[in-house]
Amino acid sequence: MRKVFVSDPGLTLQIFLTIPIVAAGMVLHLSVLQWILVIFTTLIFLVAGIFRTAAILQTSSDTSLSAFQASRIRSMGNALVAIASAISLLTYALVFVPRVIQIL
Repeated sequence: MRKVFVSDPGLTLQIFLTIPIVAAGMVLHLSVLQWILVIFTTLIFLVAGIFRTAAILQTSSDTSLSAFQASRIRSMGNALVAIASAISLLTYALVFVPRVIQIL
């Protein structure tokens, strides 16, 4: 796990993006269900980043893979992170926007 976190600065950015999400949840006083949605989608986003980095590390160390296979693995990892981030952003919008409008 340490190698995964050291080799991918994008994963560090993903982890640091959770700080404003949690802070916004505290400020907006989210309900239990909203917290569950936010935490669940954030964990999916982080796990997708960890898997992407692990796949990239595996393709760089495995010599039996062809260049085509390695590029497909990298592309699938990036697509997984993109899909997870889109789901997370949609969930954050559905949770946070009504709360902000309610406060305003």
